[in-house]
Amino acid sequence: MDQLEREEFVLNLLNESHIDEDVPQMPHTTEDGQQVDEEIPAINELSTPISLKQANKAEENGEKKKKKRKKKGKTANLPEAGSELPDDYVEKKPEDPIEDPFSSDKPLSQRVEYAIWKYRSNHKFTESRRAIFDNYLRFGGIITGPNMFLGRATSADTPDDPDAAVDFEAAKVAIDFVPDELEEGVEVNFAEVAQVYFGNTFIRESLFIGTQDFADAPALIDAFLRYLEIRNVAPEYAEDIAKARAICAEAKIQLPKCKRAITLLPGQYNRACSTLFQEKMDTSWMTSETLTVQKRFLSFVVDTVGSNDDDSKKIVQRLIKNPDDVQLLETETFVFVEIAEISPFEESADNEELVQVVLRNKDEHQTTYKIHLEKEIVESLLVGMVFRADLCKLSNGSWYLAKAQRLMPTFYMEDTCMTEDDYDF
Repeated sequence: MDQLEREEFVLNLLNESHIDEDVPQMPHTTEDGQQVDEEIPAINELSTPISLKQANKAEENGEKKKKKRKKKGKTANLPEAGSELPDDYVEKKPEDPIEDPFSSDKPLSQRVEYAIWKYRSNHKFTESRRAIFDNYLRFGGIITGPNMFLGRATSADTPDDPDAAVDFEAAKVAIDFVPDELEEGVEVNFAEVAQVYFGNTFIRESLFIGTQDFADAPALIDAFLRYLEIRNVAPEYAEDIAKARAICAEAKIQLPKCKRAITLLPGQYNRACSTLFQEKMDTSWMTSETLTVQKRFLSFVVDTVGSNDDDSKKIVQRLIKNPDDVQLLETETFVFVEIAEISPFEESADNEELVQVVLRNKDEHQTTYKIHLEKEIVESLLVGMVFRADLCKLSNGSWYLAKAQRLMPTFYMEDTCMTEDDYDF
């Protein structure tokens, strides 16, 4: 049925609606007299201007929805925190709510505080890097938390000051508070903070244990110090900041080495010595049932770890030919030692090749310990690194390393601000 027929059909229906309902309607009949009900053709849709307009609008809305994209986050185009800054570095968000924020007329504390806020707002932080950055700032005496802005009074305090409103905007977003350098007990020393933090605290506190953390931390702090240089935040401490960056550069090399080495220490040979020469458990008090359980447990350990006395003896015999004739004489625990000497070794040697390492007691400089470590461990060690060690002396005069912890870089520095509560023995 075409459009013309449809319109004619509608007109007929309208005309029939005026016919009196009492007038009987004659049904259609066929030639044989059988009545047939006439079917009204179904009208799916009338092509009116209104329907066409609605259809077009629906299509347009559908296309708009398809074209709609997700909005980018505020930090989408920002560089990663810790990335190197070129000499011609330009911030993505260069606007300064405070006029000339790094003027030498302003207190150093205010300049550094503002620089921290600017660095945060112009860089993208992962959760781990933010935690490292906050930890470094806290160690340096900077209080981190919401609304820790240190600047002029805000509009709430001085409503007549036209600059106060600007300061208030900055106060709402800043989260760090830098103590004034003129306050009693406050000392400004960028280099010492970097040295103690990376040469001691970062490892001792064990807050960041991932391998990537040991690589990210010095790169992140070095990038921030570089930012201070580029923005000329503290020209009166330019030399000190340069020294701090030199420490960060060394930390980039040594911290990953410390992490690799400590995961391997004390090494296969020293573990075998501990297994073979450690004091045997007194079993005289055990009943037959308890002894059976003990043997089953030791068997389980052997199956799980894959080592027993015979295997350990083979490893120990690489240096001690008759281990059955050797006994454990004494044990020194939690000794603070420094790597005093590393014997030469061939780069092409096997990783299991044993290399002699001489340790010096940091508290008793005349006391030394000659131990042996696998080449794959020694490759990550440097003369001057320090760590805590459990050392065992055998009846043949040799020493082995039973346990190692807190391996720290060669630029280790004692934290003089620690209290007795900070020490753990």
